[in-house]
Amino acid sequence: MKIDRPTKRMTLREHLTHTEKCVRDLISHSNGNLLTAVQEYRDLTRPVRRRSQYPTRMALQNALQKLQESGEEAMLLCDYLLEEMKTIGQAAKRELDNR
Repeated sequence: MKIDRPTKRMTLREHLTHTEKCVRDLISHSNGNLLTAVQEYRDLTRPVRRRSQYPTRMALQNALQKLQESGEEAMLLCDYLLEEMKTIGQAAKRELDNR
């Protein structure tokens, strides 16, 4: 989740609210896209398959590619969230120093 306002001009409370929304987005992505991709790939690689007894190599490649893309997107969200958390830590430290 990107914001319109520069992060340096945000208050500590705004940072916390924005980070909370980012965490919700990450949870939503994990539950929606990532787990679906993992389940789809797992279904194709299990010994007892529901869809087909012998999945094609292309189906396995597509499922693995979808899983990789979903994982990369989750990592981007995590990296962004980590940067926001670092910014919150710095802002909180500044607030404590000012008091």
